[in-house]
Amino acid sequence: MIATFIEFTLRATRNRIVSRLKRLRDPRYLVGAVAGLGYLWIVFFRNTRGMASKRAFFMTGDLFVDVLSLVILTMMLVAWALPADSGGLQFSEAEIATLFPAPLRRRDLLLYKVIRAQPQALASAIAFFIFGWRRSYVVGIWAALSVLGIYFMVVALGRARLKQLHIGFIPRLLIVLVLLSVLGTAAVSHIDNYPSRFERANPGAMLRPIQQAFHTGAGQVILFVPRFFATAALAPTPVRMAGAIGGLLVLGTLFFFLAARLNISFEEASIVASARRATRLESMRNRRGGQLQVSYRRLGSPFRLGETGPAEIAIVWKNVIALMRTGAGIIVMMLVLSAGMIGVALWAHEESSYMVVGSLFLFMAGFFPLTGSQLFANDLRLDLARSEILKSYPLLGYRLVAAEIAAPLVAITALDVIFCICGSIFMRMAGTHEKGLQFFGTPQFIISMLILVLPVCAMLLLIRNAVPLYFPAWVMRPPDEGRSFVTVGQRIVILFANLFALLVTLIPAALVFAPSLWIAFKFFRGNAIFMAVATVPAAVVIATEVWLGVRLLGTRFDAMDVSNEFDLIAV
Repeated sequence: MIATFIEFTLRATRNRIVSRLKRLRDPRYLVGAVAGLGYLWIVFFRNTRGMASKRAFFMTGDLFVDVLSLVILTMMLVAWALPADSGGLQFSEAEIATLFPAPLRRRDLLLYKVIRAQPQALASAIAFFIFGWRRSYVVGIWAALSVLGIYFMVVALGRARLKQLHIGFIPRLLIVLVLLSVLGTAAVSHIDNYPSRFERANPGAMLRPIQQAFHTGAGQVILFVPRFFATAALAPTPVRMAGAIGGLLVLGTLFFFLAARLNISFEEASIVASARRATRLESMRNRRGGQLQVSYRRLGSPFRLGETGPAEIAIVWKNVIALMRTGAGIIVMMLVLSAGMIGVALWAHEESSYMVVGSLFLFMAGFFPLTGSQLFANDLRLDLARSEILKSYPLLGYRLVAAEIAAPLVAITALDVIFCICGSIFMRMAGTHEKGLQFFGTPQFIISMLILVLPVCAMLLLIRNAVPLYFPAWVMRPPDEGRSFVTVGQRIVILFANLFALLVTLIPAALVFAPSLWIAFKFFRGNAIFMAVATVPAAVVIATEVWLGVRLLGTRFDAMDVSNEFDLIAV
């Protein structure tokens, strides 16, 4: 039986790796893989040597092992306070169809789960090793993760057994909170018995009482089991790592037989849990692929849609409802955050607080158009999978594109204008004397932002919507595609492509802005219409580019062959 499970796991892992490697023949995945590896190199690998000296104090000796032991103990206790108490384990649909009808004991199914989890645990251990966690030589972290997974399986079945004994979520939560409170109080009082004075030149003297508390009395007993996991992951010596791994093997065996002795009927709960997981993953894939399902019943329509009228109004009406369903939480969060910042600044009633809050608002105003076009994707990216329906409407392509981006454009522009006005008001209240910052607190700044925000946000949305029209395969993803560094690389490529396109489109506006600013300084300096004269020509240029872009995307949509595009995506 064990040999069969191992053979199945090895073949499944091999097939998964081979399928991922075969995808690299597609330029979309190859470019994403290169970009993802470059990102990982810049973020993690480039600074490994420089960070080694900074981690030397914490990553050596027993102190970090003790701290990690405390973290693992907390995880092991908190696992008992989780609300799930059905005892369901995660199985795929194929595993449920194959294993559950087979003449297997529940112990065999648990053994299969343990063996099936080993490739993922090994991959995680290798990732930790690559990113700098190299004291365990992969084996230690692999053993720690594997045994910790068996423990969590025992806890899941134990919660189901407690439910049968009429001990539900609330009693378990209260018991865990009491235990954590008692352990925290005991630890603080125990550390206080080892007073030490502050020595700036020797930080180890400050931490010596904590290390002594971990290795004396109750601390040594409480952390006995978690220390096996921490020592295996951060072994000071190979000998201690070997001893910790041996202890973990014994603990893993005990945990496994304890899970088997609980004899919880987890088959039906596993089917329900797996179905919920499949539904959740499908929803995530639909959201990433632009196929987010929107329910129109939860919120009423913002306005009544007439039986007759322009078809564009129907598109706007649909996207407004979708925006209310999917983006209302983001809008409320931004407004609550703004209200909180305003309240903090007014309560402090200091110029420094006004300066900080005003600077934060201005930063949000400059950054939000870039992120808002991604957050509010209620446009062509949402309707890409329904292109055949859109093409059946009596609409020209450019009118459809304009109607699609109207709803998110209003939301992004309104929030950005609020950030600009709030930032300008607080910068004026700060009373700064720096000439470079005084401009942000003037009415001219607000006027210039009111003129420029709408066309700039429209340009960003237009660039975002150009991707699914010209490169639909980069937006629509196969159903079996998960998250990986390749996906991260694809998003990085799209992000930099969008930024490059934005910079290119802003070049004509910048060329027009320079002479218009000179004219404003020359003839309208000190006048109320100074900034209007300087910024209106640039805004007109951007608006013209947006109009041309809408026409171009409309032509592309009219010429797009939906069947061919989606056949290509399906491959």
